[in-house]
Amino acid sequence: MESFEDVRIHRTELEGFVADLMEKAGARRDGAEATARAVVDASARAFDTHGVRLVPHYVESLVSGRVNGAPDLRFTRQAAAVGHLDADDSLGHLASYRAVEEGVAMARETGIAAVAVARSSHHGATGCYTLAAARQGFAAIGMTHSDAIVVPYDGLKPFNGTNPISFALPVAGEEPMLLDMATSSIPLNRVFLRRATGQPLPPEVAVDKDGAVTTDPHQAAALMPLGGTAYGYKGAGLAAMVDILCSAFTGMAHGAALPAFTGTEESQPVSLGHFFIVLRPELFQPLALFDARVAAFLADLRAQPAKPGARVMAPGDPERDAQADRRANGVPVDLTTWESLREIAVRHGVALPTAIPKA
Repeated sequence: MESFEDVRIHRTELEGFVADLMEKAGARRDGAEATARAVVDASARAFDTHGVRLVPHYVESLVSGRVNGAPDLRFTRQAAAVGHLDADDSLGHLASYRAVEEGVAMARETGIAAVAVARSSHHGATGCYTLAAARQGFAAIGMTHSDAIVVPYDGLKPFNGTNPISFALPVAGEEPMLLDMATSSIPLNRVFLRRATGQPLPPEVAVDKDGAVTTDPHQAAALMPLGGTAYGYKGAGLAAMVDILCSAFTGMAHGAALPAFTGTEESQPVSLGHFFIVLRPELFQPLALFDARVAAFLADLRAQPAKPGARVMAPGDPERDAQADRRANGVPVDLTTWESLREIAVRHGVALPTAIPKA
């Protein structure tokens, strides 16, 4: 988990504040609320790289015209278990929640559904959407691509995006299991967060403009694929899979051919693709048996011997631990992001939420 100086705000109040900011910046209320739901959910689960710190970027995307604040989302059911969503260059959060809703509706009938999303934009933490399906009793796989920021294995020039993959699974009697990971060594937003908080990067996760490995977030010009110098071919291979599913299956360009997220053409839509698969467990196995198998797997995994002072965790366990603290003590917002949000709020006439006093 990241460590940084912060302001803490109760989740409900923070979500309303973000939605008001997004609406004032030009988003229709449904898109504003979807974005607020996603980014606050991510921050509440300690997924800070893809949480509230992204709000200034989304506000700028609306103001510049890169993102369509009043889109006409069009869903087409191509077959019994296949759907396509034209997001009309909307906020990616709105498009992704809609895609999962459609996937769940189809999977109720067919047991499995795939939804390709075209003409979308950055949607933050992919796990927000697979988690939404899992909380309704469905397993879900989600992925998205991005512009080139990751060097290929043995390469010097960025080609892949961070291209995350998420898998969420309902678990009887507890929160869903959630895997949410980039196929790069770290998410790009961790570089930005480390710049804001003044912390160095871990070794072998980023390179400078000359392709040399660096731990200085201000010198980082590109990321390395998951696996680093020796085993980065694994992350690069996964990135290729994600990029093809999010481009060839959606009709969008692959990551290296997409406009840069930041640059001189800030008003040009990026037109990303997302890809979601939703599964209804009880159409594969009796639900009681499915639940028992999942419970046995998690119990066995968590009971494995661990190094001194550590414990073996299932995917999502670290975020779950942090979530309990943030539920009780408020969602943290790093000071750099907080100042940006204050400026945006003043500019648009939005009342600031009440910060929780430090103990």
